[in-house]
Amino acid sequence: MRKAFRYFFISIISIIITLIVVGVIYIVVDTRSRIEVEDGQTYSSEEVEKLVDEAKEEGRISVLESIREALENGNTVISVLKSFYPEYIVVAANQKYNFVPIKEELNKNAFNIDNLQEDETTGRYSYIQDGVTTSKFGIDVSSHQGDIDWQAVKDDGVEFAFIRAVYRGYGTGKLVVDEKCIQNIEGAQAVGIDVGVYVFSQAVNQAEVLEEAGTVLDLLQGYELQLPIVFDVEKVSDSEARTNTLSVEDRTNLTKAFLEAVKNAGYQPMFYHNTEMGAMLLDLTQLTEYPKWFAGYNKEFYWPYEYNIWQYSESGHVAGINGNVDLDLWLQ
Repeated sequence: MRKAFRYFFISIISIIITLIVVGVIYIVVDTRSRIEVEDGQTYSSEEVEKLVDEAKEEGRISVLESIREALENGNTVISVLKSFYPEYIVVAANQKYNFVPIKEELNKNAFNIDNLQEDETTGRYSYIQDGVTTSKFGIDVSSHQGDIDWQAVKDDGVEFAFIRAVYRGYGTGKLVVDEKCIQNIEGAQAVGIDVGVYVFSQAVNQAEVLEEAGTVLDLLQGYELQLPIVFDVEKVSDSEARTNTLSVEDRTNLTKAFLEAVKNAGYQPMFYHNTEMGAMLLDLTQLTEYPKWFAGYNKEFYWPYEYNIWQYSESGHVAGINGNVDLDLWLQ
């Protein structure tokens, strides 16, 4: 899937600042519990100050050591921050870390990281419960992948595929049908791969989002899908992107309009989002009835809310496709 949005690269300086801030906060909270006194013993103000200073230093060393160990073990700065603030979603966006409270009213996912298995050879994931694989392996593609050998894709274990059908330019606003869409639908279905499609939206009003829905529905005339039609609304990092001025309410209403149009046409709707989009740019409380596709490229099941598909890599490799391809796990 076209990734218009990318997390910014975190500088060494910002990491150091983050670690210091986290360490200080932790020390302030934890200082009293670290001060040890003897029953019946009295202390001068100077002695108390010394005890506090010793406790702060002990806490500072402990916190920084635990952070260093976590980073050396391959944990991300985000995951380290999450361990200190489990009641928040930590989002790296707009050149800062954003702490978004987790909404208790939203359904949470029940996935257990211990059930996630990684193939050491391919790097692909599967989800295994009680010795049984309960996930399906899939990909999502567009004309960027060129001509695809779908039989080779099938033979490499791919069970489902989402194919880009329509996209809108984030600068011009021009709506375009993906030139490989029909070819990919027919090729994947011919070898027994389940197919869904997605629309990369940059709509800024109701008329445009309904145009996107109508275009994909017209395109699918005569074709049957096994999987949903997905609304992919992404934040574009380009400062001139036409959707940058949309409010949370605007994006949410446009998403609902597309999904309802698809549903009313007899198809299963779904929407795609990443951490920033889900935590800061959409009101998920208005979208609880729709299936969800979440994109996050680390091994941890960090996203707290329910979702059906996890896009876990944008740099995977599958036989029959030249270059990188997105890898997905359908978690059932």
